[in-house]
Amino acid sequence: MSTARPPAYVALGAQRYQVQHLAVGADAPFAGISDLAVLADRIVVLRRQLPELQLLDTDGTGKIDSQPLPQFTCGHGLRVLGPDLLAATDMDGHKVVFLNADLVEIARLHCNERPALGRPFNHPTDCARGPDGRLYVSDGYGNSAVHVFARDLRHLFSFGEPGTGLGQFSTPHSILFDSQGRLCVADRENNRVQRFDAEGRFLDQIEDLYKPMGLALRPDGMLLVTDQTPRLSAYDPQGKLIGRCRTFATFAHGVDVAENGSIFLAEMMPDRVTCLRPTAD
Repeated sequence: MSTARPPAYVALGAQRYQVQHLAVGADAPFAGISDLAVLADRIVVLRRQLPELQLLDTDGTGKIDSQPLPQFTCGHGLRVLGPDLLAATDMDGHKVVFLNADLVEIARLHCNERPALGRPFNHPTDCARGPDGRLYVSDGYGNSAVHVFARDLRHLFSFGEPGTGLGQFSTPHSILFDSQGRLCVADRENNRVQRFDAEGRFLDQIEDLYKPMGLALRPDGMLLVTDQTPRLSAYDPQGKLIGRCRTFATFAHGVDVAENGSIFLAEMMPDRVTCLRPTAD
């Protein structure tokens, strides 16, 4: 009698997915996983322990390569900002490093290792690029703010403060612009995602979340949010919940989506990459 488990399926709205846990060999390369990003036909995985980047193919058939991050203290967030640009956030090194498609550093935002309350940086978590090219950094564990930078990396302004009110934060953990040009901030310890315009003016919020962790967009503009329930929720542009499923570890700390709609989760405890592959039915 076969002991193989049948495939598992989940759904987000009308779309059904097959669940696959990516296998990459016996050396447990995902130990200390923090986040991931889909860059062309590769999955780039950020590890906290012995900070490094792991490269996988999007089919999940194996590891392509790895690259150490010797100047990183504790990697936290990884986000694609363009076809040939990644932002990697060093939470305890208080910096954001920009990498090209070859994963070579081309620039960085930093505070000369002098973290401070209320100004860049104090344990930042993630970085996003706005429609006009400005950069937005969620900051993070020591601060309760978002910092905005010009294309040339000049600090322009910051917004947010500690608290539970509208426009206040408790651990802004992940950040991105949605399909409508709104800035979404996973306000983790306040159990919500707040949405702002590009100037930091509060617009609205999405609640009914438990410690939201990661944010991503589906190709159809649906906002994906992982939280510590653990689950993955999908919202339409109006903020209406259209689907929800369980994630398969203690929680998914990071999430990203390939062009074909496959959803990749950076899951912790156990540390692994899980793929939700859309089915044709």
